[in-house]
This record gives sequence, structure tokens and C-alpha cells, in this order.
Amino acid sequence: MTDHWFIPKQEQVDLDDALSDAPDICDDLSEAMKPRIATANWQPKVSTGDRPQPLPYNVAAVDAADRLLICLEGWALWLAEIRNITPPTSTIKSTAAFLRRHLLLLAATEGSTYAHYNITEEIRHARNASGRNLAVTPKPNPQRLAQAHAEQLNARGIATLAKHIGAQGLTIRRIKHLRETGKIVPVRYADKRTPIYQLGDVLNAHYATPERNRIAG
Repeated sequence: MTDHWFIPKQEQVDLDDALSDAPDICDDLSEAMKPRIATANWQPKVSTGDRPQPLPYNVAAVDAADRLLICLEGWALWLAEIRNITPPTSTIKSTAAFLRRHLLLLAATEGSTYAHYNITEEIRHARNASGRNLAVTPKPNPQRLAQAHAEQLNARGIATLAKHIGAQGLTIRRIKHLRETGKIVPVRYADKRTPIYQLGDVLNAHYATPERNRIAG
């Protein structure tokens, strides 16, 4: 498809392997979330805070399932919007299948650099919460992070990507404010009206510039 990948080929293989495991992990999480009625002790206890009664289901599995769905759905919807394709239904299995089916398209789409680490990390977490054997997951290296920071996107693309990398508060409005106050400048224009910024510049300015609360009035 292309000689330039935002997700390198080896990471594409790793990501495909992780996504292929998602359906089984989903089933394991569902099993772990089932109430253990037979083993639960339903005798009432005085609320003293001493030895609180454990819940009859795996809270970690519930949290892991929610996190995994949010992660997979976020990347699937982002890709569907960027590439103008029909998004999947909102389930772990359907979003994982969608991302596998469009993996090369994802890898060739600007802004997808964090997808490999973000998705494999959530799948690792979900696998652990489900009780399955934990597989070793590659950690991001400085070279890959530097490459991600060099990516050039418009304000909407950066704001969307910010949700996946934990850059809280980095909205389109925030990016506009950073530009208006001279904290960032466009590196180029996609057309005569759409400024393009370097992701690293925007992240650095965002973290270095305190957000002030509005004064009501």
C-alpha cells in the first residue's frame, strides 16, 4: 500500500496478534464477571470497616473490559472518521475485528503511531485481569516516541489523538488558544485555511501552559 508506515511492519504483526486474541479475552472477562453465588457469603455484616465483605464478582475484570472497549472503539471510530468508512458496532469483538480488517489502513494513517502501544497495553491488562497467562508486551522506546512527536496533524486530529495518549484537556479550543497566545505556530497549511501543527510542539506547549479557570460573570 505504501512505503511509509506510521506503525512499523513488526509492530503491525504484534498488533494483529494482540487483536486476534481479543475475542478469547472477551469471553474470559465475561466468565470472570459472572457472580459467584455459590461461594459468596451473604450473611449481613456491621459496617465497621473491618474486613469488608468482598463483592461476588471480579471487579478488575469489569474495569478491564470497559477499558479495552473504550480503547478499541476509540481507535476504530477515529479511523472510520478519518478514512470515511463504516464504523463497527460497539463491542470488543467487533471493534477488534474491524481494526484487524483495516490494519494496513490504520498503519498508513497519520496519527496512528500510538495505536500499537495503546492497544497492546490494554489487551495485556485485560488478559491479566481475565486470569489468563500474561504475555510480554513491548514497551515504547524513545525513538518511536520521538517519531510520534514529529507527526504533523490539524487541530482536530491532535485533539482526537490526545484522548488516546492521555493528554487531558488538549481540545480543539485549547489548541486554538495556544496558537492565539503565540505558544504554537503552524508548520504548514493543508489548504489555505487549515493550519497543520507538529504534535510534539503542541504537547510541549500544552503541558507548559497552565490552564486558567474561567471567571463567571
